[in-house]
Amino acid sequence: MDNKRAYSRILEASNYLSLPNMSDFVRTYIEKLVYNISMYVDSDFSLGSIEIVNGFSGKCELSQAITGVPSAYSCVEGREDALISFAENYSHLGIKTFDVLAREAILDFLNLHNGLFVVMLSKNNICELSLDAPKQNGHFSIDLAQYKTITVIPVMFSYGTVKFFLCEM
Repeated sequence: MDNKRAYSRILEASNYLSLPNMSDFVRTYIEKLVYNISMYVDSDFSLGSIEIVNGFSGKCELSQAITGVPSAYSCVEGREDALISFAENYSHLGIKTFDVLAREAILDFLNLHNGLFVVMLSKNNICELSLDAPKQNGHFSIDLAQYKTITVIPVMFSYGTVKFFLCEM
């Protein structure tokens, strides 16, 4: 199956079109995320139930801010074994532990995805956005006091689930 068909199949099997009150910005982000994972990581995955939540806490913050209008905050979270496999599938560097190299590979993917996302928005004359440097912060907590919406996008692979968060400001 080619990547375009895999991308369409993954989106059609998810709940992303049926979620109420999801902005076009978030929908476009999800579409681009699915496409980029399919192209650069692995085309054999599905989306779990995408949710808009009031808050979330985690232990490993790998993040990047998207600045401009609209602004957003993106981050990645998951079990270490799933994050290790994701990092290895993306980088092909022989990653076997959740160390600095694994974190940097995940941040590199996040930066690649967010960069392609903001370039696409600019190219389509939708908006001009910038990216802050990706970062690692350890424990984190996000809630609606900080953001307008928090969308959780679980990406399910054979080796586990990696959660992407997009928090609109």
